Amino acid sequence: MDGDIALTLTTKPAAQRARGAVILGFRHDAKRDQTGLSDLYHSHPMRVLFPRPARNDVITAAITTVSGGLVGGDQIDVSINAEENAQVLSLAQAAEKVYRAQDAEPARVTLTLKAGANGCLEYLPQETILFEGARLVRSTRIDLATETAHVMAGEMVIFGRGAMGETVRQCQFQENWRLTLAGRTIWRDAFVLNPAVAISPFGLNGATAMATLICAAPQPETLRDRVRPLLMDLPGGIAGATVMGPLLLLRFLGKDPAAMRARYMQVWSVLRHQAFGRPARLPALIHC
Repeated sequence: MDGDIALTLTTKPAAQRARGAVILGFRHDAKRDQTGLSDLYHSHPMRVLFPRPARNDVITAAITTVSGGLVGGDQIDVSINAEENAQVLSLAQAAEKVYRAQDAEPARVTLTLKAGANGCLEYLPQETILFEGARLVRSTRIDLATETAHVMAGEMVIFGRGAMGETVRQCQFQENWRLTLAGRTIWRDAFVLNPAVAISPFGLNGATAMATLICAAPQPETLRDRVRPLLMDLPGGIAGATVMGPLLLLRFLGKDPAAMRARYMQVWSVLRHQAFGRPARLPALIHC
């Protein structure tokens, strides 16, 4: 039609990025001797569920991503605060998937865990699955108000879906940990994965799964000795435990993700009972 103006799109429209957040606060009610919510906020694609706690267990919050996974450019921020005397279990509702990035921008996940005096916070992970071409930067900060504040937290990473015959050859993964006690940094750790590290005998040596578990609790040496037998003979992998000041630090590395996950969860069950007096079992969501 005369007078029409033709427009030519010369650049691709910017991809929509997720900007999700979760803020959780828990406060202990001395009169009723129980912990309840003091703060709750979540924004798409994040949601928080509150399954009924198992018998004799503590208030439980399950965090989920309803978008089905993360891609490059996504930003997720999670903050959980167990105030003085609060007793909390937080967990991932399902495995997290990180898909191929369309450009150099990674997905970014920031986790902040805080515990007040005599507070106890568990952050129980499920596995993060990195697909071919994925890019992820994950940072975890743990703040302990006093020496009587306790936290157990961890992360698991699996490279590809091994059951479907996938092999991840190209992905970028960076993980940063920082733990403070009364405002002073007492432990920091950084890990950067590239293809050379993945295959090097001094790196992952071809492993397809890795995990970290940190436990800030009384008598870490006793806890280490209690779980060490469980770290022996990990099918297709290795695991170890060490004490660094008030921290018990455990690492897992394996070529059988299912076996590593099962052993990781077994160790977690033992530690939550030995360190915090909680039932030596995991929430039903973990077994789904």
